[in-house]
Amino acid sequence: EEHDKEFVFLGIGFETTVPTVAATIESAKAQGVTNFSVLSAHKTMPMAMRALLDSPSLRIDGFLCPGHVSVITGTFIYEFIPKEYGIPCAVTGFEPLDILLGIRALLKMRVENRYEVENVYARAVRAEGNEYARRIVESVFEPSDAEWRGIGNIPGSGLTIREEYSEFDAARRHGVTIPNIEPPRGCLCGEVLRGAKEPFDCPLFDKVCNPQSPIGACMVSSEGACSAAWKYRRA
Repeated sequence: EEHDKEFVFLGIGFETTVPTVAATIESAKAQGVTNFSVLSAHKTMPMAMRALLDSPSLRIDGFLCPGHVSVITGTFIYEFIPKEYGIPCAVTGFEPLDILLGIRALLKMRVENRYEVENVYARAVRAEGNEYARRIVESVFEPSDAEWRGIGNIPGSGLTIREEYSEFDAARRHGVTIPNIEPPRGCLCGEVLRGAKEPFDCPLFDKVCNPQSPIGACMVSSEGACSAAWKYRRA
């Protein structure tokens, strides 16, 4: 309707949100839309998890794998973790009972010396995931390196628009880049994200940083570790 304007969509989020962006790009190409592009800041889980596992400063006993991501990807993307690292994984939802079931599954596997991917969110997640959504993503995007807050560059953990759809890539079309932003002074979000620190270790937590006035990403998001710690700290 507004052919005289350029529209740039900021694509953020993990495997959960990528399929709709990929489908939009496919649709735009099919309809001959020429004034729309996407700046992809999407990230994917497996290589980030591998980076955490390869970090010598972290000791990980198990992973609670996110159910909403797994609805799209399936559970098979986590199979390398027990096979290569001998660490169990439990795919869970976000309700309190789901989390408890996931923790129980991890503890049970540890006690029994089993290292597997267990799906305790079977009402929503299948081993193969959403194959149609995955195919759309794979046709439009390809893996690329990506910067992660508090971790740095992780090879293969981002998604870039493929050459066949390059006219919809805002980075190529407009020369737009996503700058690396230094964290606010005193903020420990990077360490919290890596599991190296607790939210309560941060000198800003519940002082100048809270859900009403967030300083770091872990407090900005309602799903963030600091936001959850602030909400449930009296529990």
